[in-house]
Amino acid sequence: MNKHNLATRNLFHKIHKKQISSKIGFKNFSILLNCKDLKLNKNYFKNKICGDFGCGSTGVGSFNLLDLGAKYVHLVDMDKHIIKPINRNLKKFTGKYEINIGSIENTNFKKNYFDYILCQGVIHHARNDKNCFNEIKRVLKPGGKCLILVQGEGGLISDFMLKNLRPQYRKNKNIKKFIDKIIYNRISSYKKFYLNNIDNQAKRIAKFLGHFIDESLLLTFQDIILAPKYKTYNEKKLVTYLKKLGFGNIYRIKKKVSFNNLRKLLSPFYFHYKHEISRALYGEGVIILMMTKNQKKIKK
Repeated sequence: MNKHNLATRNLFHKIHKKQISSKIGFKNFSILLNCKDLKLNKNYFKNKICGDFGCGSTGVGSFNLLDLGAKYVHLVDMDKHIIKPINRNLKKFTGKYEINIGSIENTNFKKNYFDYILCQGVIHHARNDKNCFNEIKRVLKPGGKCLILVQGEGGLISDFMLKNLRPQYRKNKNIKKFIDKIIYNRISSYKKFYLNNIDNQAKRIAKFLGHFIDESLLLTFQDIILAPKYKTYNEKKLVTYLKKLGFGNIYRIKKKVSFNNLRKLLSPFYFHYKHEISRALYGEGVIILMMTKNQKKIKK
């Protein structure tokens, strides 16, 4: 792997393993997709050959696809350290999947092979996102479908994290030290200082809020701050690009999300992404698109 891919994979290997270390965590991730939200027939995945591109270290997306009835799933990611945890998590589907080590920018699959490709939260971290889109198009059958999830641009919260905090983290050693203690949950000295300098009412508020800062939230911050690359997209421009590339029937998926941390307060804005509050806070939001590879035109 090149330096960029190696750094990205090592970071997310650590994050993914922690994200689903509990049975509850794995269950929550393994039911993210359903045919109703995807606007597909309930038996759509039956007998489908699927790809889980950028499957991560857990294979949770593939578990989801196989649980929905997929005939076979090819998992793709960049390092062999994914093999052991994926085999453990997919043991109930032995014989129905294959793990492929490599980059989704250039796979070894034959042209027009897949009925369906899942690519969640991967392309905005890729060294060359256009290579990813082109490869998905190449290996997807005409009429085949793909779901991609990428980070949208804009918004007060998103811009603060991506355009301010990330650059400051990399160039200011004091900010890096401060952020590292937070995202790695090493704040005992900060906590002691803070509690010694606030009144009892503030202590009660701080204690209450502390119950809603969990490992999942800290891992999300690690994702945003530490990833070598975090590209953002404008939905309209992205759809235009995908249409030119050869995809059609493109539509955005709305899905309600559930959190057990401070993001619970913001969860309505993930689903109602067009609301003026959502646009102010998150801009384009998390963009989840379903698309279909266009059928070849028949020459007359």
